[in-house]
Amino acid sequence: MATHDMEETGVLETDAVLVRTMRQDDLNVIVAIDAAASGRRRPRYFELMLQRSITQAGLQISLVAELDNRVVGFVIGSLYYGEYGVAEPTASIDAISVDPGVRGKNVGKALMRQLRLNLGALRITTLRTEVSWDDFGLLGFFRSQGFKPSSRICLECALDPTRPDDSAGS
Repeated sequence: MATHDMEETGVLETDAVLVRTMRQDDLNVIVAIDAAASGRRRPRYFELMLQRSITQAGLQISLVAELDNRVVGFVIGSLYYGEYGVAEPTASIDAISVDPGVRGKNVGKALMRQLRLNLGALRITTLRTEVSWDDFGLLGFFRSQGFKPSSRICLECALDPTRPDDSAGS
């Protein structure tokens, strides 16, 4: 016997959300969703990401989620086949967001479900992303989706563009 009523009827909690491939005409709404969620507008960033995902479709992951014929969420990512010394095929989530007005309606879950299906069909073995240490909401979402800290460490180095020979301030 199934543990949830939805499982018994064959209905998934994400079924009300349509997830489709991102299109060029989704740009403005993606920028608006990101701005509403992050508090900053990044039209050029998303224009470049969308352009890359359309022109290099074999290497990009880009989906949008719709509720009532309105785009309410998106995920953009990249596929990798051996970068950074990793031999297995992997994918990376570059950006993901859901309209704050529809959070809690399984939009993020629907995006992740479809992303996993697409990546599985491509035989991708690992999905990675980076999250700000203090973004507890996003950390919680990714944890609910099965993410955990990686055995790989992300490193960064502050650069001073006025001192090109500066090697970490030495």
